[in-house]
Amino acid sequence: MAYGIRIKDASANILLLTPELTYIQSSGRVTMSNSLNVDNTYGTDIDLPGVSAYGESSLGAIVYSFRINIDLTLYNLNYGGIYAQSWFLNNASSFYTRNESNGVMTTFTPDKSATTAYDGLLAVYPRAFFDKKGSTTFTAVRLFAATCYEAYDQSATAYVKVYTIGSQGVEKSDYAVYLSRYTE
Repeated sequence: MAYGIRIKDASANILLLTPELTYIQSSGRVTMSNSLNVDNTYGTDIDLPGVSAYGESSLGAIVYSFRINIDLTLYNLNYGGIYAQSWFLNNASSFYTRNESNGVMTTFTPDKSATTAYDGLLAVYPRAFFDKKGSTTFTAVRLFAATCYEAYDQSATAYVKVYTIGSQGVEKSDYAVYLSRYTE
């Protein structure tokens, strides 16, 4: 029986990280920033050893968010004498959308101009991962950790994923960056 860290994805693929195959290059706890990076992406960079870039298949990261902040608004709505309660995005928070292909974050402002314009909330959860931003080689691993809100944007009549960051989103994350003992 082999010992190590067993990782399983949504497709039921399993990877067993053992000392013979991989080693932990860096691990620890990071406090996530309250602001975007200069290129409007978000996250904390963990430098990799050496000066050469590592290929995507030679490295990985495990990120676990544990201090999470959520800011919601509960409204009592009156529809012709029928009252209902529902959760909505709170426009007091700073929200961002994220371009999944390059990691660029853009400001998103929930609409509170009228009850019919409120952006309804579907789900809230922490989201943390190795942000590759569309690259396949790396000299650093970008750790992304934020609180994700899935909502219905009334003004665009579309479902959106928006994020809060830092002290409004995910404050702290534990991580481990691992490298393959075999190069590409």
